[in-house]
Amino acid sequence: MKDIKQIIADNLIELRKQHNLTQNDLAKKLQYSDNTISRWEHAEITPSIEILQKIGEVFDVPLENLLKENMAERVDETNKKTFVNKIASMLFSLSAVWLIAIILFVYAQTFLKVIYWMAFVWAIPVSCLVLLIYQRNWGNKVFGFVVGSVLIWSFISSIYLQFLEYNVYLIFLVGVPIQAALSVLTFVKKKEKGSIDEK
Repeated sequence: MKDIKQIIADNLIELRKQHNLTQNDLAKKLQYSDNTISRWEHAEITPSIEILQKIGEVFDVPLENLLKENMAERVDETNKKTFVNKIASMLFSLSAVWLIAIILFVYAQTFLKVIYWMAFVWAIPVSCLVLLIYQRNWGNKVFGFVVGSVLIWSFISSIYLQFLEYNVYLIFLVGVPIQAALSVLTFVKKKEKGSIDEK
């Protein structure tokens, strides 16, 4: 059996690579220097229990799993299953949105004798809203930006088309500052807290 120091080091390396983090990225998250992360990964020193707890929180794994051999492989399998479940849940939610749109369309045509195609137009921003809710859990900035942009412009377009007879085309000007704000919020980095060296 491997030395506990080496087990922790191997698990830390594997988890960091699975999450596409550099030593510097992980150092910033933990507020330690990248030199300290390197020493942990080379099994020169072992993180304290408090730091192991924080590492577990960063990688979403229980502290005791960091002490088990080949833990990263098991976490990877669990993450894949979780990802598949999230995708299935997202697709189910999107299907529900479009099912409601179809029901509204059929109801309007059958009982009100109106072809309410706007049900499908409004389904687009609602679908984007559903995607944004899921994106918050996944944390993908670019995906969030694209979906957020589609949400903004499809919502404005839906309002325009809903009130087409009033010719409210100037409503599209509202989208410009909102799009600019979304760009700034997405791509302007927040100031990072300084790293703290382990003593």
